[in-house]
Amino acid sequence: MNQELLSTSNRNRAANLRQCLLRASRCVNIIIVEKLHQRGFTELRSTHTALLSNLDLEGSSLILVAQRAGITKQAMGRLADELVKLKYVSRTLNENDKRSVIIKFTPSGLELMDYSFRIMEELENRCAYRLGGNHFKKLLSSLQEITNELENTSE
Repeated sequence: MNQELLSTSNRNRAANLRQCLLRASRCVNIIIVEKLHQRGFTELRSTHTALLSNLDLEGSSLILVAQRAGITKQAMGRLADELVKLKYVSRTLNENDKRSVIIKFTPSGLELMDYSFRIMEELENRCAYRLGGNHFKKLLSSLQEITNELENTSE
């Protein structure tokens, strides 16, 4: 591939939907984790957000959380073990299916999530200020539309 074509491909790649979403997601994740560290949650790692951001507040099965995060149940199990040690989540056997594990937030985990929601609200306000409130709302609704379209597309 010649240098000019490579340069054009890199510029196009940097501006494509996937790359823009990945970069934005990484930025949001980094900011949230840094601000949580400032609030005393210093043991939290950015990888932990794969579990935390996909766990329902009332709890979810480990398999469901792994599916939502797009990782294996073994990888999610390791994250759950780490977060159990940090006392942010608990693991229990599913009463209806003893082979299934349910992950739930502990009181400390719910406190962490409360701070996380506040930080996310600050970030959204910052973005709305930058783009203008109506543009930001349109961005969110457009992203939801795209997500719905892609989730409903069978391969």
